[in-house]
Amino acid sequence: MADITKEIGETGLRIWSGRVQEDFLSKLQGHQGVRLYNEMRFNSPVVGGLLLAIEQAIRSVDWFWTSEAGEDDPRLDILKDSWKMMTQSWNDHIIEVLTFLPFGWAYFETVYQRDGARVLWRKFALRGQDSLSRWDTDEKGGIKGMFQFTRQSINEVLIPIERSILYRSRVEKNNPEGRSILRTAYRSYYFAKNIEEIEGIGIERDLAGLPVIVLPEGADTTESTSENTDYGRANATVRRVRNDEQAGLVLPHDWDFKLLASEGNKNFDTSAIISRHEKRILMSALAQFLVLGMDQIGALSLSEDQTDFFNMSVNATADIISETITQFAVPRLMVLNGKNAEGLNLEHSPAGDVNIEVFTKSLAAAGARISWTPQDEVMLRSLMGLPELTPKEIEEAREEDNQRKLEMARSSPGLALQNRDDNSFETFVAATAPDDDDRRKHERRWFRIVKGFFAAQKKRIVKESK
Repeated sequence: MADITKEIGETGLRIWSGRVQEDFLSKLQGHQGVRLYNEMRFNSPVVGGLLLAIEQAIRSVDWFWTSEAGEDDPRLDILKDSWKMMTQSWNDHIIEVLTFLPFGWAYFETVYQRDGARVLWRKFALRGQDSLSRWDTDEKGGIKGMFQFTRQSINEVLIPIERSILYRSRVEKNNPEGRSILRTAYRSYYFAKNIEEIEGIGIERDLAGLPVIVLPEGADTTESTSENTDYGRANATVRRVRNDEQAGLVLPHDWDFKLLASEGNKNFDTSAIISRHEKRILMSALAQFLVLGMDQIGALSLSEDQTDFFNMSVNATADIISETITQFAVPRLMVLNGKNAEGLNLEHSPAGDVNIEVFTKSLAAAGARISWTPQDEVMLRSLMGLPELTPKEIEEAREEDNQRKLEMARSSPGLALQNRDDNSFETFVAATAPDDDDRRKHERRWFRIVKGFFAAQKKRIVKESK
């Protein structure tokens, strides 16, 4: 019987000599592709605005570590101290991570440091996309590392995947270069760019006129690029003519120079064509709401709907970051500290703007069916702009509040019972079990009333926040 644990096929990724050739447009592959995507994000205000909108939304996200073992898990101290002692801030790392959006991938070498008996992260060092030489893969398409050209060595340097973090916008055929979010926008960018250049030339010709030189009879009109001939000299002259503050022209005897004005009629509205392609660029990233209202077109409701789609895509980007760190960086750090990474996760608050009114209505409708934890309150406080508290501080505050109510019920049972129904928290606290035989019955009633108390408190908070 064949070994069922053995892999038979392969991913089918088109890669030769470590160089991915997956895109059918060769100019969007390798270093040439990196240059084109760089041009798009640096030269296009539309692409730049799109990437900036995503960056600002991601940078507003709150990131935090969680453990299924609870807040007292000592492994969380390792992760939190690693963050604090890194030579770069987490926000700086996020900015570099987001380069995987225009390029499709971002590769980071993990550098560690020692802190006593512990091993912590020192930094996640970006290995620039333009420094890639080739990929190191196995026969099945698995990624073994990245070969990089460095300034310190004329030879390639292998950065193994075991020491690295690879972010990808899309994982298809296990392609180490993913796919740029600008890939589907390239065609529209190409047309918008070239039409703008033609439009600029046309405007210059309209304003300055088309330079024309009429050669006299007997001139040498043989086509030539040499300025030693009449034709070549005239051709070079009209190409150099510019109507500016230094404009001037010296012509031989009998040469006639004039500027032909445009008729002023246009067969095409270039502004509409360029605008159409710019909207398609934004549409490829679900960010077309950025241009709503610029042409006095687009309702508020439409803007909100499209913003929701954009928020979904931004949250998906944040998920890629948190899942990549959780799956690859955390287990390696825990192994170096002699621990396992089971149950550890990097979480994030929702990215983008949250409609508080809709959010609170949802809580009011579903809140009674949710078991609220201190971590839930941390997230709610972040969404609603309330003062930040740690889960431990929230638990302590809840304990103090419960203790205060217990003391009030014991010291003034009449006051505690005043204006309370029979199922209120204080009513039950004032009542005591008559004997040990009724202990279990009263425990069940205790948990039921406590649950009802916190449900009522939650509804009150949601109502006051509207």
